[in-house]
Amino acid sequence: MKAVVFDLYETLITQSGADVPRAGALGETLGLDSAAYRKQWKQLRPRVLCGELTFREALIESGARLGVAVSADRVQQACDERTRANSALFHRIDPGLIALTRDLHARGIRLGTISNCIAEDVAAWHECALAPYLDCAVFSYIAGVTKPDPRIYLEALRQLGTEPSDALYIGDGGDDELTGAHRAGLRAAQATWFVSRDAAPGIPLLATPADAMGLVGR
Repeated sequence: MKAVVFDLYETLITQSGADVPRAGALGETLGLDSAAYRKQWKQLRPRVLCGELTFREALIESGARLGVAVSADRVQQACDERTRANSALFHRIDPGLIALTRDLHARGIRLGTISNCIAEDVAAWHECALAPYLDCAVFSYIAGVTKPDPRIYLEALRQLGTEPSDALYIGDGGDDELTGAHRAGLRAAQATWFVSRDAAPGIPLLATPADAMGLVGR
C-alpha cells in the first residue's frame, strides 16, 4: 500500500451536529418560493460542483429563472453563512483521525482527499489539523469532475504519484463513491464512524479510524 485517498465529508470531517445551511433550502433566504427554488437548485447543482458556475452565480441564476432579481445582499448572506458554517467544521477534527493521518504520513504512505464540493465549503481547508499530513486535496469545483467519475480518483493519484493498484480509497459511501473507486482501479473500504449507510457488497467496513490503520497495515 503506497497511498490512501480519503473522502472528505463524513469521513475526515463531519457535519453531524452542525448547523450547515443546505443549498436546496435557501429559497426563503433569497426571497424566493421555497419549492420552486429547490427545483432550480437541483438542476444547477451539478454545474456548481463541477465549477461551471460559482455558488453565487447559481443563486442569482435560480432567481432569474423564477423571474426574480435576487438582491446582492441576500446572495452575499447565503455565501457567507455557508462559508462560516463549513469553516467551523475544520476546527473540530476527531483526534482519532488526526492520529490516523499523522501515523500513515509518518510511515511514508502518500495521503490525499477528494470531495464533491464548492469553494465556500472548503475555504478553511488549510487551517485544518489534517492538512499538514495530506499530500493533495482534489476538490470537484477545481477539478471539473465529481465522484463517482473515475477521473477524479485518478487525478488524486496523479498528484500522489501512485498507481491505482497501490492505493486504497476510504469513504462513507455517499455519491456512489466506493463503486467509483473500484472503477478507477483502487481498493475501497467503507468508513462508518460518522454515518452508517447500507454496506457495499464485498467492501470492508471500518468502524473506527484505528480499523483503517489495521487495514492499511495488512
